[in-house]
Amino acid sequence: MVIQQASIFRLSLLLTVLALAACSETQPYITDCNSVGDRKVFCGFQNPEDLEALGDGRTLVVSQMGAVGEHTPGSLAFFDVKAKHLKIFPDFTEADSEHWGQPDCKPPGELLSPHGIHLSQVDENTQRLLVVNHGGREAVESFLIRRANENYQISWQGCVEMPDNSYINDVVAGPDGSFFSTHMFAREGFSLGVINWPQLQGLLGFKTGWVWHWKPDNGGSFTKVGNFRGAYLNGIQVDPAFNYLFVSGWADNQVHKVDWRSGEVLASVDASHPDNIQWSGDGRLLVASQTFDLAGAQQCMETRVGSCPGPFEILALDPETMQTQVLLQQAGSPMGAGTVAQVMGDFMYIGSFAGDRLLRTPWPPAGESQQSN
Repeated sequence: MVIQQASIFRLSLLLTVLALAACSETQPYITDCNSVGDRKVFCGFQNPEDLEALGDGRTLVVSQMGAVGEHTPGSLAFFDVKAKHLKIFPDFTEADSEHWGQPDCKPPGELLSPHGIHLSQVDENTQRLLVVNHGGREAVESFLIRRANENYQISWQGCVEMPDNSYINDVVAGPDGSFFSTHMFAREGFSLGVINWPQLQGLLGFKTGWVWHWKPDNGGSFTKVGNFRGAYLNGIQVDPAFNYLFVSGWADNQVHKVDWRSGEVLASVDASHPDNIQWSGDGRLLVASQTFDLAGAQQCMETRVGSCPGPFEILALDPETMQTQVLLQQAGSPMGAGTVAQVMGDFMYIGSFAGDRLLRTPWPPAGESQQSN
C-alpha cells in the first residue's frame, strides 16, 4: 500500500511538473557570439560537454556531443587556446596496435557520439582518454594520445560495451586499469519527445542511477559500487590516491563522496543540479552547478542554434571538509548551461551540453562569494 501510494504521488507530481514546465516562460536562445566584459566566448563548437587539459598549457581535449536524446554523431576535438584553433576528429576507423578492452570491439567510425571524458597518464609521452560513447553502442571507448615534439596524434585503442539497457554519463579511470562510470537511467523506455520515461523518473528523484566498476581481470567484468544509488547520476571524479569517488547526483541536488570499495556514502553536500567535476590544480574540485528549472532544462535539451541561456554556477569543493565556495555565477549572455570547468594557466574554460561555444573567464575568479554547507 505504501509503495502504491508513493507511485501515485510520483505520477501526480510528474503531471504537475510537466504542466508547469509547459506554462513556464523561458529566455531566448543566445545567437550572437559577443563576449561580455571579461567573459569571452569561442564559437564554432558542437555541444562541448566535457573538457580535459593535455598539460602543455594550451591544448584542451573537447567532447562534442550529438543532439541531446537523439544519439546523433558528435566528435572529439583539440582546441588550441592560444592559436584559437579547433581541430576536429570526426571518425575513427582504424585501431591502435596496443589493444584495450573487449577483444571483439570494432572502431566506432562515424557513429561516435561522445559524452563524459577522462584523461590519465600512461607514460611520459602518452595519455589515455576514456570516452563515454552513445553512438551505435553504449560503451566506454579508449583512445591513446601521443605527443611528438609539439604535435599530438590520437588513435582508437578499444572499447568496453556496457551491460544491456545502460545509459551512462561520465567515466573516470580507476586503479589497475579499471574504470568507473555513472549510470543515469535505463536507455530504453517509453518516449516523451527528447526524453524517455526512465529519464523522467530520474529527473523526479527516483534512484535510477548507480556507479559501474569495470575490471579488466579474466576478460573483464562489471560490478556495481556497493548499494550506492542516486537520482540521475552525472559527473564522477576520483581522488589521486584512488580511495574515494566524488559523484554528482543531478536530481539529488547533491555531490556525494563515496568509498568505492564498500559503496558507503561518506559525505554529501548540496549543489543545484551538479554536472561534471574536475580538479582545479590547487587541491579543490570544480563543480558545474546548473540553477535552471525543469522548463529551462527542457529548453536546453532542444537547443539546435546558438547557446542555451540556462543559468549556472561554478563551485569549488574542498574534498576533505566538503565545504563549497561559489566561484562564478552566470545567467544569459554570453553562454548558459555550463557543464564543466577546466583551469589552464590564467583562465578557466567552461563547456556546455547545449550550445556552440566555450566560455573563458579569468582564473582565479575575482569577487569570490562564500557558500557553506
